[in-house]
Amino acid sequence: MSDDVNHVSISGNVGKIDFSTTGSGAPVCTFTIASDRKTPDRTITAWVKINVYPVALVTVCKAKLAKGVKVWVEGELMNREGRIGELTEIRARRVLFPEAR
Repeated sequence: MSDDVNHVSISGNVGKIDFSTTGSGAPVCTFTIASDRKTPDRTITAWVKINVYPVALVTVCKAKLAKGVKVWVEGELMNREGRIGELTEIRARRVLFPEAR
């Protein structure tokens, strides 16, 4: 196989949300998702950080994101250096709101 694929999709409930701008002034939305996996004896929660850069998508997030809201995110995995070592995050290409009416 010659082409690698970097695609991820995840659903869960929104946690912390932050809106900011890049050094060049472009808007950015960063939020976390709590995605649960149930086992016979407990629930395991994975917290995942999501970064949103396209201006149109940041605008949608600003209008619809709230703590606890169910979302579905599609994007790609990105690595960067953080204070405690290498971090893996998702750069969103799509953010869907399955319970929105």
